[in-house]
Amino acid sequence: MKKYILLLSSFMMLKFASAQPLGQHLWESRVILLFAASRQQAACEQQLSILTKEKEEVTARALVIYTILPEGGQKPDGSPLSPARSQALHSIYGITPGTGFTFILVGKDGTEKLRKKEPVAAPELFSLIDSMPMRQAEMRRERRKTDKKN
Repeated sequence: MKKYILLLSSFMMLKFASAQPLGQHLWESRVILLFAASRQQAACEQQLSILTKEKEEVTARALVIYTILPEGGQKPDGSPLSPARSQALHSIYGITPGTGFTFILVGKDGTEKLRKKEPVAAPELFSLIDSMPMRQAEMRRERRKTDKKN
């Protein structure tokens, strides 16, 4: 009976996660959501520039970046974000479309870790992520891999 309940609850969690706009990233990636009135908004451009300059650090921390605009946006792979998905993300995170810039960091566990109305500096972002227990475990695993190679 316990196995059945565990199996059923696991199935329901997977179903719930896949129904969420960011469900495919759960336990795999940390998500940065950049809400802006337009991609040309100064704060959005500045944040994208900060993250682009730190590509290796962004990759090392399994970060994916969404740009969310009032009527669409851009997914991490560069493909367009549908208006429906944009509306869903605005609604889920309580952002009124077109009201300025908001930076949100979502952890691998799907919970919000940071929210700011201005661009976040790379050292602040990476320090926060590196202090998270899941990231600490990742860094320990990486050190062990490196130690085994040497």
